[in-house]
Amino acid sequence: MDPVARADDRVVDLQTLLADFRAARSRAPSLTTPTAAVGAPGTWTGSAADRLHRDDLVPLSGSLPRDLDRAEETILDEIAHAQRAVRRAREDAEAGST
Repeated sequence: MDPVARADDRVVDLQTLLADFRAARSRAPSLTTPTAAVGAPGTWTGSAADRLHRDDLVPLSGSLPRDLDRAEETILDEIAHAQRAVRRAREDAEAGST
């Protein structure tokens, strides 16, 4: 496979990864309330739900969105890098054909 095709494939793969990541992120349950995150509606109520929310979910709810944002930014950075590699590969191919 030539360098341009490899670079193009890398961009496509990363764009697919980004789409999959965003789709998975949109399906992730909310950590803002215990019943929204665990079990069917009404399953977790009372002190058990409050304890779960306070001890387990609240600590995660603060860092998880930032971590997910960083992961998405990393994928976007990789896409930009791969797109630059495509441009360079095309320029090199054009320079070699003249």
